[in-house]
Amino acid sequence: MRHTKRLLSLVAVMSLAACTDNGIFNPNQDWSGSYTLTVFAGKSVPATYTFQPGDPDFPNGGTFVVNNGRLDLNNNGTFTETNNYTTTQNGQTPQQTSFVSSGTWTNNGTSFSLFAPAQNGNPARNVTGTLDVDTQGRATVFYQEVDQSTGVVEGYEYKR
Repeated sequence: MRHTKRLLSLVAVMSLAACTDNGIFNPNQDWSGSYTLTVFAGKSVPATYTFQPGDPDFPNGGTFVVNNGRLDLNNNGTFTETNNYTTTQNGQTPQQTSFVSSGTWTNNGTSFSLFAPAQNGNPARNVTGTLDVDTQGRATVFYQEVDQSTGVVEGYEYKR
């Protein structure tokens, strides 16, 4: 009888472990992966911003296009975010640029945070957001961040 109880206990523990994921031991495992940028500063990607002459960054006017982006959440708690842009000053050749930020990420259920030290000429970033699954079953990262030049809070979304 004692051996039967011990065997049943062992089977129960193994069944429980089989039904769960690595989230108990590594909470990042469920959400790790590569995500594609779908919303940049509240606009669907590709997102085009037009500037009139006289703007400090576009003295002759021009456009700024967010072409695409990717957020890689690694199960070791690190991340890399890369967004690719085309900047065209009126009367000039388009310039391809990228924003790259890397650092660490953590999650608690569906809440998460990203921290990146100052790098690539950008200040340190510490943002919080949500990890969720959309209606099509795709893992989704959403966060808001304050635009350093305008002070406006903007929304960003990535889908896996």
